[in-house]
Amino acid sequence: MTWRAFYTRPRHELKVAARLEEQDYEIYCPTVQVKVKWSDRWKKVTKPLFTSYIFANVDEKQRIGILEDPGVSRCVHWCGKPAEIRDDEIQAIRLLLEGADADSIDVRPFEPGTPVRITDGPLKGRAGELITYTNANQAILRIEALGTEIHATLTPAQLEALQAL
Repeated sequence: MTWRAFYTRPRHELKVAARLEEQDYEIYCPTVQVKVKWSDRWKKVTKPLFTSYIFANVDEKQRIGILEDPGVSRCVHWCGKPAEIRDDEIQAIRLLLEGADADSIDVRPFEPGTPVRITDGPLKGRAGELITYTNANQAILRIEALGTEIHATLTPAQLEALQAL
């Protein structure tokens, strides 16, 4: 069995993880406690560490079964094959979350300057360059179209890395 990463529908990570665990899959959805400002107060909520991702320790038959879940979009691929995550990488994430202050963790999947493709929303399929992240964990991209620059603000879950523009 191998750890695999799966993309989920936006904001469905915890629901998908719970549903798959009920079906006896070994699922890992790392979470952190964060403070969120509501209109009248601050509240601590549990959020997934990796937006739109879950991890599953599965064989090939089980991987296909997970893809049948309505909340799972697709399996993460690397070089045309389903990506494999090493056990020590999963353990490192677990150890980090056990000993870390939640306010000190900020996951940003791409470095500024990374060429990316938009995978969701009205600009789906367009390529651009990541400029920076905002405090709200949104990515700002430069998209060259019609001889001008368009700056779009998207979440990291709406992006995938490109080999080259």
